[in-house]
Amino acid sequence: MCANKLKKSEKTSKTAVDLHIRPECSTFAENFDMAKFIEYMAPVDWLVGNISGNQSKSYGEGNTAGYDVPDGEKESAVDYKPRLVAKRIWRTKRKYFQVRTKTSVNMTSGARTTMAVMGGAGAVFASLIRNKSAQIYIDCKNACPYGETLRSFVFPKLRAGLAAKDSSITIADGINIVNPWTSSETPNVQVSQAVLDKFSSVLSNS
Repeated sequence: MCANKLKKSEKTSKTAVDLHIRPECSTFAENFDMAKFIEYMAPVDWLVGNISGNQSKSYGEGNTAGYDVPDGEKESAVDYKPRLVAKRIWRTKRKYFQVRTKTSVNMTSGARTTMAVMGGAGAVFASLIRNKSAQIYIDCKNACPYGETLRSFVFPKLRAGLAAKDSSITIADGINIVNPWTSSETPNVQVSQAVLDKFSSVLSNS
């Protein structure tokens, strides 16, 4: 009953099926908090995190974006679709899944800073890889260690640099990305004015 049921369920992402995942029990019962064990078929050994794919979400009665939730308020997503979340117990190596049915934003100052840093780093990285003829992209790609993706190499440095409000974010020796929120220099990676304005209150020095 289990494997075929899950693959036919409207709540199951095609991503899970394509990854050859076979949950031992797939009925989406009323008790969504109960963990269920999961098995993977070759070549997948194990996965962790959301394996149902991303989705756009809006929060509260005003259907606002998560970053626009007012300070000090907690809002639940009003259009959230269930997500299949894979987990792994490192000590025992047991693999299981849960169905996440809701999410919310608790807009503390720390949460807003985290969102701004992630959003800003994402915008800079997206702009970086969009223009593959730019010298800064070529330099970053050439500096990327063998076997590592450009994202895993560059993104953590962008996050750290934006969080520290560095005017120049060092990617490697002699390779720097101008911080568009804090530097007076002309950015070597262009970010739209709308994105600059959105995160300015957190990422800029003002």
